[in-house]
Amino acid sequence: MPLFLYSSNRMEHLVDRLVEVLRRPLAAPLAPEVIVVQSKGMQRWLSMELATATGVWANGAYPFPNAFVWDLFRKALPDLPAASPFDPAVLSWRIMGLLSGFLDQPAFAPLAGYLAGEERELKLYQLAGKIADTFDQYTIFRPDMIARWEQGTEDHWQAVLWRALAGEGRGLHREAVRSEFFRRLARGEVDTALFPERITVFGISYLPQFHLDVFRRIADFTEVNLFVMGPCREYWADILPERIIARLSPEEREVRIEGNPLLASLGLLGKEFSDTLVELGATAGGDTDLYGDAPDTTLLGMVQNDILRLEGSSGDQRPVDAADRSILISSCHSPMREVEVLHDTLLNLFASADDLTPRDILVMTPDIETYAPYISAVFDGCRDPRLKIPYSIADRSIRREGGLAETFLAILDLSGKRFPVTAVTEILASSPVHGRFGLDAGHLELIRTWLEETRIRWGMDGEERRRAGFPPYREHSWRAGLDRLILGYAMPEEDGRMVEGILPFDAMEGEGPAVLGRFAGFVEGLHALVDELDRPRTLTEWVRLCRRILDDFFAPGEEGAFDLATLNGILTELETVRDEAGFGGAVALPVIRAWLRGRLDREVRGLGFMTGGVTFCAMLPMRSIPFKVIALLGMSDGAFPRRNTPPGFDLIARDRRRGDRSLRDEDRYLFLEALLSARRHFIISYTGQSIRDNSTLPPSVLVDEFLDYLGRRFSDGTPDFPKKLVSKHRLQPFSPTYFTGDGTLFSYSEENCRAVAQRLKGAVAVPTFITEPLPEPPDELLTVSLSALLYFFDNPARYFVRTRLGIRLDELPPPLEDREPFAIDSLDAYRLREEMLDLALAGREPRETFAVARARGILPPARQGELLFRGLGDGVEDLAAQIRALTGGRSPLDPLPVDLALGPYRITGMLGDIWPVALLRHKGAKCSGRDQVRLWIEHLLLNLLAQEGYPAASILVATDVSLRFEPVPNPMVHLETLLGLYGQGLREPLRFFPRTAAAYAVKGELSAARNAWGGEFFPEGDDPYYRLCFGGIDPLDGEFERIARAVFGPLNEHRQGKGE
Repeated sequence: MPLFLYSSNRMEHLVDRLVEVLRRPLAAPLAPEVIVVQSKGMQRWLSMELATATGVWANGAYPFPNAFVWDLFRKALPDLPAASPFDPAVLSWRIMGLLSGFLDQPAFAPLAGYLAGEERELKLYQLAGKIADTFDQYTIFRPDMIARWEQGTEDHWQAVLWRALAGEGRGLHREAVRSEFFRRLARGEVDTALFPERITVFGISYLPQFHLDVFRRIADFTEVNLFVMGPCREYWADILPERIIARLSPEEREVRIEGNPLLASLGLLGKEFSDTLVELGATAGGDTDLYGDAPDTTLLGMVQNDILRLEGSSGDQRPVDAADRSILISSCHSPMREVEVLHDTLLNLFASADDLTPRDILVMTPDIETYAPYISAVFDGCRDPRLKIPYSIADRSIRREGGLAETFLAILDLSGKRFPVTAVTEILASSPVHGRFGLDAGHLELIRTWLEETRIRWGMDGEERRRAGFPPYREHSWRAGLDRLILGYAMPEEDGRMVEGILPFDAMEGEGPAVLGRFAGFVEGLHALVDELDRPRTLTEWVRLCRRILDDFFAPGEEGAFDLATLNGILTELETVRDEAGFGGAVALPVIRAWLRGRLDREVRGLGFMTGGVTFCAMLPMRSIPFKVIALLGMSDGAFPRRNTPPGFDLIARDRRRGDRSLRDEDRYLFLEALLSARRHFIISYTGQSIRDNSTLPPSVLVDEFLDYLGRRFSDGTPDFPKKLVSKHRLQPFSPTYFTGDGTLFSYSEENCRAVAQRLKGAVAVPTFITEPLPEPPDELLTVSLSALLYFFDNPARYFVRTRLGIRLDELPPPLEDREPFAIDSLDAYRLREEMLDLALAGREPRETFAVARARGILPPARQGELLFRGLGDGVEDLAAQIRALTGGRSPLDPLPVDLALGPYRITGMLGDIWPVALLRHKGAKCSGRDQVRLWIEHLLLNLLAQEGYPAASILVATDVSLRFEPVPNPMVHLETLLGLYGQGLREPLRFFPRTAAAYAVKGELSAARNAWGGEFFPEGDDPYYRLCFGGIDPLDGEFERIARAVFGPLNEHRQGKGE
């Protein structure tokens, strides 16, 4: 029985003929229909096409070529194992076990030199994997060389190692099994009734000679049909690419066969495969021509027909409609812009064709892992439901999706690190992990606050640091922080009182203790595990430990169920590989971690391909599935075609033969298949402009060749064709060009359009935060506590937004740090100086705060912390002396109760820290505009509530000034002014900014105010509440000046000393 060959340039025609073949029923009605394919995508597409064509499609088996051939061998050789001991996954461990015993032989000197030095075991594992992959290729592409080695005719290290592997008696390698299979077939020793009644190989563009020989042999016993994607109807095996033609002599050029330059350049893989099929004696399955012409009305159709008909080498140019958009090429500044441009392009295609749906579109990229986040950001980030495009992403490694698998590897990665707080919290942030310990997202925020407040950085304790070669200080360690938290549950922090050097953390309320217990259990368990990871183990022991990690640290919830099942399956696979390889040695963590990472990189979800939306996937061979629109992202120089980087010892690379694998040739043919599989539009995009300086970056050499061909073969009557095919996009999607040009560049973003329209009108109209004052505030806000009044004048905009609008602009917390501090935070320094000043005023030694500050983690460790603390103490005693001189050693007076009704307002509270000489405030830092206003308000109340024996002056002692307010004869008038501003600030954001107003009040110059508002060093205008209320406008207007004068005018009249 012959080997039947069906060939076409259109996969739909192959399906139609396949349906005719399948209509002939099998003798066994329940036998599966065996269809060999080379990708899951092809399997899914073919299943749907067969279901559409037949009405019902079931019981199809879709093995891959390697699996099918091995299963066929096992039918003839029942003793064969399910997996070959020469499978690379098994062979690498076998080589690792054998190789060390050969390294002292002279032939292995190059390998011994490579393995010398650090990380020998990891390098040995990696080298064994490379050798295993190379040997596997030898069995397919160099069986004659393997035969010579086994005969002992060569003595280089590869031959010696191969003979050792073959002599272990663990089964036959692939070529030996095939040879035995052929021998038994020839002798009639194979029960061919076990073969499938009909075998179909569908959608292939290439198969190695190894597999083709098997299919040819079994075609004598069963029906074998090959459905092959062929780009050209004519004989094209002898056409040459232009780079070869250029090297021919004039005589040779005269006799060469004319052909299509694009096919000659891109089609080497298919040409060699076609030659092989001819030599194999494959018979055409039927006499019907399955090739089909594309519409000759579009540029894409004409290109496809040129390839089909083997035309396009002459100098004649074919006319093209200038409005043709069947081939679109975009040059962008970044992958993100590529995806944004693609999104707009697809929207435009949908608008121009009612019968185009998202499922009709395939988008491929050489690097799906790089592009996947941008795809999600753009397609999920579209807020207009009218512009939403459904999509799915296929071929992503489960390790790169940031799920349970990545967290599992992150746990293993902790070994060799210093148990840093960021790595530990990232692990805990994984839903399956914190769910395992009974924690939720709210608990994580609380835990993060604890970690920030207790200043945990790295290392479990001082002893662990000592073992790592660091001084054994305890500060900033996990133990120091956890002890503080646990002690805080037992007792509150009171006046810095410590227990055995541990300062309680006084923030354990509500469910805090329960959360702390779970969190501490997680940290202790994780640290104990990390200690265990350091010891080498056998593969059996590693599998056991990994399973324990999954049980102890991951909850089998819905989110991580797939990853958890996959990891358990991979661990079972490692046990199988161990048994088949007979590997009983112990390996360290880096080896098992490398094995798991590599295995997880190859594991992809079976979902995402053709699920009803736009399909994004990797550029993989054998994906010649027809779509109305095919787009190629990331076609940049160096990204595609991929470069061949075989190891230096690869003997195939030294002596190429027809049919050898070549990534470069595979990718060239993949580009050709994508071009031929597009039915309406073929889209290419690449990063063609530098995001840094807008310089031109070259596209893939394939894109250059394609454009060169288009330019020579076609013309739209203008001199700049095909440059017009390449749209050079702008750096930003809100460029005016997208909304004001000739339509070549366009955008569907309504938001960007509005922004551009406003920009083109001149000054952009920034919407006012509050267009008109709010209604009068409720009565409860007219009664204000003294502390609330002071808080209002600290930042009136913040008070308005929080109190009247109920909005809190919670700033993102600073990132956790892995390194202990080498300086003191400015806020911590201020608080520490205040504590030191309070101790000095109480007659105690300021150094008493040193131990407390160190226990809190405020100070750097060791000597550095002592020096910084000493520097902070400079001047504290001088301040204390100034204050003691003012108090004269007398006791403070009783606080004055405040309960004043002034017009519609009422102020309540207590006015304390009043001494016989003055109301006294102190600050271990410079005096600010805010400090002045606070003291001024309290001073007015002091004067208004004047009682016998109480002073009428107020003093603020700061590091840069001693500010004093003298008695005020009419305090009520000034207080009513301030309360009026308070009332105004309850209805609209008040244009009062203490530091900026203070700078203005000094000389009445706006230049000073603008420097304080928007200068280089900590400008007051950077406050988020100010930005919200006054963003985009200049708040330093006449109203600002009026309010600044109303507050600081009387204040400055009654002050002595100069502050900010």
